[in-house]
Amino acid sequence: MNSLYKHLIFLICVASSMVQARSLYEQQLPQLNKGIDSIPYVTVAVHDVGKIALTVTNYGVIGRGSQQAIPDPLTGESVPSLSYPKGYGLSYLFEGGYWVGAIVGRDTLVSTACGADYEVREFWPPTYPSGDIQYHSIKDQEAPEYYGAISQQDYSAIFFDTMTNARYTGYDYYSRRWHRPLHIQFTQNSYAWGYDYAEDFVIFDCKIINVGFYDLKKVYIGIYMDDDVGRDFRYVGFDDICGFKRAMPSRYIAGLIDTVNIAWAADNDGDPDPVSGNFSGYFSPTSIVATRILRTPADSVSFNFNWWVSDYDPRNDWGPRRADTPDDPFRSFDGFLGTPVGDMNKYYMMSHKEFDYDQTETAYDHRNEGWLPPPADADRISYGADIRYVLSFGPFDLDPGDIAPFTFAVIAGQNFHRGYNFTDLGLNSVWAGWIFDNPGVDTDGDGYKGKYHTYCLDSVVAGIDTIFSPIDTTYDTSWYCQYGDTIYYEGDGVPDFRGAAPPPSPKVRLYPRINSYNEGEITVRWNGRISETTLDQFSQQLDFEGYRVFTSLTGRVYDYTLLVSYDVENYDRWEYDIDLKSWIIKSQPFDMRLLRNIYGDNIGPSKYYDSDHLLVFFNPRTRRNESCFFTRHDWNQSDLTDTTRIHKLYPDQSFPSTLNIDSARMFYPDELTEEGEMKYFEYEYTMRHLLPSQQYYVSVTSFDQGFPGRKLRPMETDPTMNAQREFAQNSSDLVIQKDIGVIVYPNPYRIDGGYRERFEG
Repeated sequence: MNSLYKHLIFLICVASSMVQARSLYEQQLPQLNKGIDSIPYVTVAVHDVGKIALTVTNYGVIGRGSQQAIPDPLTGESVPSLSYPKGYGLSYLFEGGYWVGAIVGRDTLVSTACGADYEVREFWPPTYPSGDIQYHSIKDQEAPEYYGAISQQDYSAIFFDTMTNARYTGYDYYSRRWHRPLHIQFTQNSYAWGYDYAEDFVIFDCKIINVGFYDLKKVYIGIYMDDDVGRDFRYVGFDDICGFKRAMPSRYIAGLIDTVNIAWAADNDGDPDPVSGNFSGYFSPTSIVATRILRTPADSVSFNFNWWVSDYDPRNDWGPRRADTPDDPFRSFDGFLGTPVGDMNKYYMMSHKEFDYDQTETAYDHRNEGWLPPPADADRISYGADIRYVLSFGPFDLDPGDIAPFTFAVIAGQNFHRGYNFTDLGLNSVWAGWIFDNPGVDTDGDGYKGKYHTYCLDSVVAGIDTIFSPIDTTYDTSWYCQYGDTIYYEGDGVPDFRGAAPPPSPKVRLYPRINSYNEGEITVRWNGRISETTLDQFSQQLDFEGYRVFTSLTGRVYDYTLLVSYDVENYDRWEYDIDLKSWIIKSQPFDMRLLRNIYGDNIGPSKYYDSDHLLVFFNPRTRRNESCFFTRHDWNQSDLTDTTRIHKLYPDQSFPSTLNIDSARMFYPDELTEEGEMKYFEYEYTMRHLLPSQQYYVSVTSFDQGFPGRKLRPMETDPTMNAQREFAQNSSDLVIQKDIGVIVYPNPYRIDGGYRERFEG
């Protein structure tokens, strides 16, 4: 990041006042109101629901784009650019943004949000309120922002390249002309989740629309990134490194490769203490950030990755460049070897087939591979420099009214400076792709669920054939896979934008009363048919684990207290991994039925509880002795007969003959309750020793097994989602049913007491 960026700060600051909700741009440049009917409403928003905190804007810039503080319109505090892990004062991005280029008639035009030409910013939002960033969230089903929400934190922005006022767009000195728009509308939807598996990335789902009258031919889109990695509010971009990672070994399926295709950037050494050489924990920039393209407007597009060291002096500006050939003559970027200044050079970079080698390889001579020789200061650049990169794709055509969708993710990963370790970044990249397009989910209903891998958990000998020949005797052994599993690792190609979620919450019914000791009680009932029969969308298996009952006196989200829980009896199997040299969990939890089928009826997993108390068994598939041990998955609080805890309301009811309610009403009415619910899934718990004068919020959550093999903790529903409010008093129905004497409560009763509606009158 160069100091000349600072003159752009006035364009991107926003007001901190939530009452006026107007942009600071409008306050700082009142002279622009004279004679101008529309002022772009410039504002920002922050994705901070997960471990990553990333600023988005409504003018095509990703990140803060300034070394100065910019206030958050909601909190008034300075927004981060890209903080990871958030809260430790580290920044992994100065600014990123969009480049869109096309052939319009006989001209080559590129509209940019930022980058390369320091005075050019060509995307601007409409006026207020249509230009404001819109917020949605799936966290609260009762909130207005729930409608149409995709993630736990959605932001939507619209901006255009149609502004031609040079006070906004600047002047392109290298092209020697004012801004010439492509006439495109840009819609940006960004999504973030706070779940364990999704807290390290933000997904951007975008589309560009040709709102002009001219055909846009051979369109290319570029994602530009200027990653200045280090302590926030300092110039730290002089020692960054970048590159491209195509694939990594799968963390979930041994022997397979995950294709990730990520452009990455990091600090060169993580800034260790100069004396001790140790990192300062989370306060050292030891993480890594990346960009991954998840969807393009057309399947036939090509990709380019270009990086360069930027400098105002062309002698110090350099990037990898292909050597010229008779069919591909060399193009100079107005004397620069790296920075593509001007529209023509930007378009050339995005459209010219070139995939740069990693920055750390700069000191190697790549001329035998068709590249120009290394620069004079190649060793310095290899070790770290002030770099930028563009990840681009195209071409495709965009006629008037046409829409081109594309999707990408900004991803972060920890522990990079453990020997340039991409493991965490690669895993987070895989999950970003899985949320975008859920593996094993047939989104469009055509019967295709994506690519999968089938493997055998345990096998037995099915038969042995003896084959005689004049020379030798061969024994051909056939194996039968007794317990197999299928893991989908790619989706069906249709976007889902949906993360894994816990089983649906059950609907809660409360039955209050006063007992014979004049104490308040509330009986909590729920039906778990939906919770227990809904498949996990990633594994496509039933992974329901249990229920928990919570109560609160205020109903606030952080005020709920756990009263009691139930979870199925199952165990995690620990196996020794030779490569990792440690005991790990590779499979989903095993219930007792499966354990008995594998290891025999006498298996007692509680006897084999650590690496000093192992179960040794002969594996017929590998034909060798193997060992493992077991630990409880959750608490195994699985007794449903104790009426002081969670118990079944109909303990003798067998599993339903059908799970379809309509069929059950017609053919198996005895299996249903009076309310029309299936008896098998009816549960009850009684809260005792309650104050009749105190209102209680009661909730029942459901949670799943998690995915231990993928390092995912169990997921649980939010207690506030199905919370019910009740007083521990006799209901009017109970008073009528048992002919209970009527008393005045509270006494004295005040007409202005504001008591709950059910007690009024």
